[in-house]
Amino acid sequence: MKLDDLRTLIAIAQHGSFRAAASALDIPPATLSRRLQRLEDTLNCQLVIRDSRNVSLTPLGEDYVARCQPLLSALESATSELRDNTQNHPKGSLRVSAPVGLLTYRLMPLFNQFLAQYPDITLALTHLSNQHHDYSPEQYDVVFRVGQQPDSSFAAARLGESQRILVASPTYLQQHGQPRHPDDLAHYARLASVPEFEWALTSKNDEQKQIVWVNTPVRMAIADLNSIKQAVIDGLGIACLPNYVVADALTRGQLTTLMEHWYSPPRPIYMLYQRMGYLPAHIRLFIDFMRAGLSDPCEPDQGCDACPGR
Repeated sequence: MKLDDLRTLIAIAQHGSFRAAASALDIPPATLSRRLQRLEDTLNCQLVIRDSRNVSLTPLGEDYVARCQPLLSALESATSELRDNTQNHPKGSLRVSAPVGLLTYRLMPLFNQFLAQYPDITLALTHLSNQHHDYSPEQYDVVFRVGQQPDSSFAAARLGESQRILVASPTYLQQHGQPRHPDDLAHYARLASVPEFEWALTSKNDEQKQIVWVNTPVRMAIADLNSIKQAVIDGLGIACLPNYVVADALTRGQLTTLMEHWYSPPRPIYMLYQRMGYLPAHIRLFIDFMRAGLSDPCEPDQGCDACPGR
């Protein structure tokens, strides 16, 4: 029996479809079907029920996966540990997923430092997203996300916070005046990053921290923070963007903050990684490096030159 065939069955059990399992294993669906058929021929029994709508395990398949999955994980962990212990310096590949804005302004400098320090480690960033439903341990070794995360098979390390602040160009404010209250934003052009169409604002003077939602029509919506920032700099309207995205434009005077007595509740920044089993040395090194590099030394309510608008 081939271990790849067993990995195929486990992936099908985890994902519930041939297409999703093939994507997680990064193989064509035809290869996945061939591996499953070879495993069933080897064991001389049916492991998976196939029909036009659903894919499910037979009772024999469920029992086989339950018994074999821990054994396969233990074997892969022992192999990785032995490989690590016989190497004088770490090597291996990292599969990483991250949001575009966080990658550009916070992660890339650290990625570059890490790769310079460990020349035999490679890093692949093939998926840039902040969606909570489009990652799995089979696809990525480490995932970075902003916002509360749903329960998953990943362990979650909180690295800091992302604070969104209201910004506009000085020219735009000269032409349209300064808004004083969230209700005033109905009279201004809103520029929003997808999917952040609604803005949640809370008054610093409100002890109950009641949230006012701003959901007036959006003049421009783009799934790219850099493009929204440039549109704001060009005087097209007001945006609510993460502090690390607009820090350079604020320093240069291209943007200015608005309604500073109102703020958007901060969102946590998480690093997600495999929860169970042995982590290869190069992945553990990367996790520790990023944890040290990204951990925010600022208290949430204190000002900081590196974190304008906090």
